Amino acid sequence: MMLALSTAHMSPGTAADWMPECPWACFAKGEWGWFMYVCDDVGITEAASVPLEIRSALHVARKLRCQWIMWDCDGPIVADLPEYDWGTASGSLS
Repeated sequence: MMLALSTAHMSPGTAADWMPECPWACFAKGEWGWFMYVCDDVGITEAASVPLEIRSALHVARKLRCQWIMWDCDGPIVADLPEYDWGTASGSLS
């Protein structure tokens, strides 16, 4: 199963700086988004270097028994996850 999420749940900084270096399976999804494996090694996924929004999305995916997350600019907004404003330079929480 795959959890579809809006990229609004990821800060622009995470998208630009962290996603290309994700320490587990994560693949660019065309021009907008990613496919991310829901890694079950909490020693990796709960590390301080993993952004909070990524850890939070993984928690939701595990709760729903999903093996993948599809991050997409047109994906759904989930009430339990933070949203970031991609229209600001800082990518602050909305």
